[in-house]
Amino acid sequence: MKGSVIGFDSDTNTGAISGYDGRRYDFAAVDWHGNRQARPGDLVDFAPAGQRATQIYLVEPEYVPPSLGQFLFSLEGRISRSQLWLRWFVPLIAISLVLLVMSLIAAAADSAAAGTFLVIWLIFSLVTVWPDIAVMVKRIHDRNKTGWLVLAYWIPAGLQLILFFADASDNAAGSILDLITGAVAIWFLIEFGCMRGTVGINQYGPDPAPPR
Repeated sequence: MKGSVIGFDSDTNTGAISGYDGRRYDFAAVDWHGNRQARPGDLVDFAPAGQRATQIYLVEPEYVPPSLGQFLFSLEGRISRSQLWLRWFVPLIAISLVLLVMSLIAAAADSAAAGTFLVIWLIFSLVTVWPDIAVMVKRIHDRNKTGWLVLAYWIPAGLQLILFFADASDNAAGSILDLITGAVAIWFLIEFGCMRGTVGINQYGPDPAPPR
């Protein structure tokens, strides 16, 4: 029978399930076969034994890929490594390279045109700030970690920009920020760009890359 967890007390290791038959079933942690602790709202499959639930298995909800709008702007849910690279980084890098090449070509022919492409590149960079944050937060969620970690990259990067526009990028503070930003970038690349997310459902949603 299927049902939903309506409560679990980690102190007593007991909980309750609302069965699809409309009845309440109590259970103990020894009967739980999920890959994590039971949480209210979890969909489960269980064998009723009187007013007790036994052989309780967590039923993982199906992962629904985010729409384009959700992918670019929402901070909710999870995305896989392939979604991060194929739907975000590859297009972002490709567009940036095209703008860079066009600006170099324009610079060789006409300085005014080069300035125009520079403005376009700056606008493009500003427009992609929030999508970059939103996409990375969802990838961080896939590793079952708080999305606030994205600030570990954006704060030093933002300070670097401030120093750059203040023409102070050559001082000691700028050099330290370069080292910090580089170290954080390597960490993000390894953990959030290369490592698999949580296997199965985690606190942020279903697995976007379930094992086949």
